[in-house]
Amino acid sequence: MTIPNRTALGTIALLLAAGLLASLPAQTTPPDQEKIMEAYMKAGEVTENHAYLKRFAGSWTAETTMWMAPGQPPTSGGGAIEGRMIMGGRFVVLDFKGTMLGRPFEGFQLTGYDNMRKQYLTLWIDDTSTSFFELAGTRDAAGDVLDQTGDWADPLGGTATVRAKTRFVSADEYVFEQFMVQPDGGEFKSMEMRCVRKK
Repeated sequence: MTIPNRTALGTIALLLAAGLLASLPAQTTPPDQEKIMEAYMKAGEVTENHAYLKRFAGSWTAETTMWMAPGQPPTSGGGAIEGRMIMGGRFVVLDFKGTMLGRPFEGFQLTGYDNMRKQYLTLWIDDTSTSFFELAGTRDAAGDVLDQTGDWADPLGGTATVRAKTRFVSADEYVFEQFMVQPDGGEFKSMEMRCVRKK
């Protein structure tokens, strides 16, 4: 796949800006086209926030532990994760294949940093649901811990609030933790996944 160069991106930005200008009322003075192009280019820049995503690229072995409810015994699973950068380093894709709750399991994760919202956004889908699970959040000051939250559709009705934490232990190991937020504001850990880079 050919990654668009800066000139191509500039062309795309100009086309988008032209569409924006065309949609303005006739009596409106169009904003400066160069400023519009600059805004589009800045929104699409690859920054150090995207460089963080490269840490997930590669092949990983994953061990998972899940808790269905507070006080319930855990179940174990695991599998393999393949991580790859896409769209010129703007997003990372994680493909998971293994077992979960004693059954074959396949999942797909897309994570990126939105320059406009100034947040890391994660989209998750898997073969146990037809829903899109979404999370949004930020990294800590040291840059090793990603905290995200989201409201997921509950098959029993309504939504369930989820908090997730991804922590890098080293360049070759990270831990993902998922917490379910209870109606009273409390929470319990529902999953932990420890990922080690394959050598």
